Amino acid sequence: MWRTLAGVLLVALLFVGSVSLHQDLVALNGTYPTEFRSYYIPSSAYLKVASLGQRNFWADLIFIWSIQYFDRYRESVRDTYLFHTYDVITDLDPRFHEAYVFGNLFLSVDRRFDLIYKLADKGLELNPKNWLLAWDAGTYAFFQQKDYTQALKYFRIAAARNPSDDRLKDLVANAYKYRGDYEDSLRYWQALKADHENDETEQGRFFVFAAERNISDLTTKIAMRSLKGAVEAYRKDRGTFPLTLDTLVRTGYLKALPSDPEGKPYLYDRATGEVTCQTPLKFRGRWAQW
Repeated sequence: MWRTLAGVLLVALLFVGSVSLHQDLVALNGTYPTEFRSYYIPSSAYLKVASLGQRNFWADLIFIWSIQYFDRYRESVRDTYLFHTYDVITDLDPRFHEAYVFGNLFLSVDRRFDLIYKLADKGLELNPKNWLLAWDAGTYAFFQQKDYTQALKYFRIAAARNPSDDRLKDLVANAYKYRGDYEDSLRYWQALKADHENDETEQGRFFVFAAERNISDLTTKIAMRSLKGAVEAYRKDRGTFPLTLDTLVRTGYLKALPSDPEGKPYLYDRATGEVTCQTPLKFRGRWAQW
């Protein structure tokens, strides 16, 4: 009986001591400069030793903990804290794919794209065959930040690592298009159309459909840019807008006049120098109409 009482007393003392220790740690943590509170999780160098060879286990443990408590810190320090946490996890287990993905998801809440790309670059370097991390980073750049140069970088990495997936080529083509590289985008869409011309699967028809619409749109964009550039060059050289678009050919500013996707001439307003396309982007494909 005395042993039981002694055991209960010991447990009670340990509990009281742990509560007191926790309170002291919380108070101590509150005295740290805000940017250093993120280091409440020990460094990966320390944990690699302290884990006694069980690095993957500790990576899993910190990952589960981080999902539950990632928003406990104030917004001013949360992102530094988050990056440190997932940097430690991926140091312990560099192939922990979910840690990169969830880390970037949490960092995207505050639109910390610099840290997203830093974590993604680390994952891509440590996992040279992984294409999903590049795709993941590219989607943040394309859809959230709208940095199409950054998106193109990651989509090209993903496509190079997984060349059989034409969905990635679709993303590369779109990144080129939104960045303004119409000629490069056009080449991608033309190649996608050629690759799937006789593919009657649902995916094959999608690629042909998307390619035909984009080829039509890009052909117009390239022609319009060329025409507007020639009109502006003529105006700068001669102080007035050309009388007609044919004037640009006769005076050497253009080799030939392009036609729109339906073979119609582009419209020109000599008073303003404005060039417009008379065919709207309403393209009828083989299977549907956009």
